[in-house]
Amino acid sequence: MFLNRRVAFAALAVLLVAGGIFYGLRPRGVKPVFEMYDPKLAMGTEMPVFYVETDRKAMALTFDISWGDKTPEKVLDVLSQHNQKATFFLSGPWANHYKSIVSRIVQDGHEIASHGQEHVNLSQESKEQIKKNIQSAHDILINLTDTEPRYFRPPNGDYDDLVVLTARELGYETVIWAVDSLDWKNPGASYIVERVSRLSFPGAILLFHASDSAKQTHEALPMVLENLKAAGYEIMTLGELMSLGKPARDDPRGRPLSELPGN
Repeated sequence: MFLNRRVAFAALAVLLVAGGIFYGLRPRGVKPVFEMYDPKLAMGTEMPVFYVETDRKAMALTFDISWGDKTPEKVLDVLSQHNQKATFFLSGPWANHYKSIVSRIVQDGHEIASHGQEHVNLSQESKEQIKKNIQSAHDILINLTDTEPRYFRPPNGDYDDLVVLTARELGYETVIWAVDSLDWKNPGASYIVERVSRLSFPGAILLFHASDSAKQTHEALPMVLENLKAAGYEIMTLGELMSLGKPARDDPRGRPLSELPGN
C-alpha cells in the first residue's frame, strides 16, 4: 500500500511538471482588457485635463488601445479615408506585441500617447507602483516610435492626486476626457454618433477605443466625423488642441448641456 502511494505521487508530479513546461511553451498574447470606466472627481487638489479653454470650435479625437489587432486596423483605415489625424493612447504590452500596427500609427501621422502598462486602477497603488507602471510603458513607446509621448491617460480613467503628481514628475500631463463615446459598451453605431454629436463642445477631448472589445467604433466613426465637421468643428490631435488655449481641469462630465462651454 505504501509503495502504491509513492508511485501515485511520483506519477502526479511528472504530470504537473509536464503541464507546466507545456504551458510555458504556449505563445503568450495580449490578454483581453475589459474597460471599467467609473468617472469621478478627485478629492484632492491635483486634477487632470478634461478639455481646453478655447474660442475656436476645435476638438481632440483620442483613442485608447489595450487589446487586439482587428479594430485598430479598421479605425486606421477610416481615419486614412477621411484624412483625419488623432491621438492614440497605447498600453505598453499591446504596443510591444503589435509593433507593425504601432508603426502604421506613426507612419500615418497620428500622435502617440501613453495608456500605461498594467491595466489596473492606479489610485489603489503605491507611488512606486504608479511610477513603474508609467515608466515601463514609456520605455516601450519611446523604443518603438522614436517619439517622446507627452500625455498619459491612466487605465480605466482612474486617478487621484498621487497619480497626477507622479505622472507629472515623469514628464507627463494626465489627460482624461470630456466626452465619452461609450463605444466600449457597443451600444450601436447610431447611438455613438448621436451621443458624441449631442455632448460635444468647443475644446472637448473625445474618448473612443480602438481595442477589439469596441466592435462598433469603425462603423460609427465616419458619421461622427461628418456630423462634427458639418457643425463647424475642427477635429485634431490632442497636442494641437492643447496649443489653442489653457488646459481645463474642471470635470464637465455629467453637467447639463446648458452649462458646457459654448452653450
